[in-house]
Amino acid sequence: MASLIGVVTNPNSGKNRKRGGDRKRALERAVGRHGIVRQTHDTQELRAVLHELFDAGCDHWVVDGGDGTLQWMLSEGYRVACERSGEGRARLPRVVPANGGSIDFVAHKAGIRGEATEVLRQLVAAFERGEVLEAISLDTFRMRGRLCEPAAGEVSPVQASPDERLGFDRLGFASAIGGVAQRFFEKLYEHKPVDSRTIVAVLGRSLGGAVVHSTPRPLRDLMPDALRNYLSGYLSGYADSLFTPTRARVELDGEPLAFDDFASLQVGAIDINLGGVVRTFRHAATPGVLHAQAMSMPPWGVAANIPNMVLGTPFWGRKVYDGPARHLRAVAPPGAALDPVIDGELFFGLRELTVETGPRVEIPAVCRAS
Repeated sequence: MASLIGVVTNPNSGKNRKRGGDRKRALERAVGRHGIVRQTHDTQELRAVLHELFDAGCDHWVVDGGDGTLQWMLSEGYRVACERSGEGRARLPRVVPANGGSIDFVAHKAGIRGEATEVLRQLVAAFERGEVLEAISLDTFRMRGRLCEPAAGEVSPVQASPDERLGFDRLGFASAIGGVAQRFFEKLYEHKPVDSRTIVAVLGRSLGGAVVHSTPRPLRDLMPDALRNYLSGYLSGYADSLFTPTRARVELDGEPLAFDDFASLQVGAIDINLGGVVRTFRHAATPGVLHAQAMSMPPWGVAANIPNMVLGTPFWGRKVYDGPARHLRAVAPPGAALDPVIDGELFFGLRELTVETGPRVEIPAVCRAS
């Protein structure tokens, strides 16, 4: 049976908003008779499209969007696949994460440098030659959680699909769960465009914010008024809110950590390179292993670890865990919530969450960098 390609395009991704023109038509010309193209604006549309792709027998899914679009498609696709198979675990089609978003760290990890139309042309050419493309496998994690109960008359703020009313269930590759890692993305998305220069700028302000936060007030008062006012404006929002710790009870592989305030808390299923600037989760380069990072330290300790964040080297500190894990559980204290970022997508309002290894994703060898 000939392979068939299903293409999902997200008109809301950063690069697709810039491109303009009839994006759907361009993708249809690239895929020709070898596939179908569907544009989705929300989760309900996405679920309907994924059912259509399964019904049509599409064994390759191409994502025209960024890491966030990929995360939504994998999460919803896995849920649909499990429903259709009647089993708790299911196999996904081959997936191609093209370069179509702000960072595209998954595509870069897979060695893919082309955007969706280039990917489609290479896939079509391979199919017409009768070639079966080799594939690499990437690990995912599965994050499940319980939502906070909204107050009377309120709607839960979490970005959940209709099937997540009673719980939260997502696949992903990297998550910033709390602390400066989580708030870093909130600051990052305040800037347009989001690219490697933006990452460097936000890191620089974060470092400056840590220095200002750690400087005793008497020393700050010795600064010239002009310099103090400039720093106050330039670092607005970085000296305080960015370094407010996230409080949670965290267990790794069933063992509780000895601290419950986190300057940073994150987990990854693959080793990543974020925009060529931040390298992290080196232990996740081993198949089937998650890499968890948890630290409790003052802002100056975070600042001192920024070189480790950039180089991917081990974090240092007395209250630090930086190593492999199979299972992570985090529970927010009463009245608080966990707001994880998964592959660049912000989610809000979880009472507790667990992270464990998820299904492996096969990515065919197209548009690979030499």
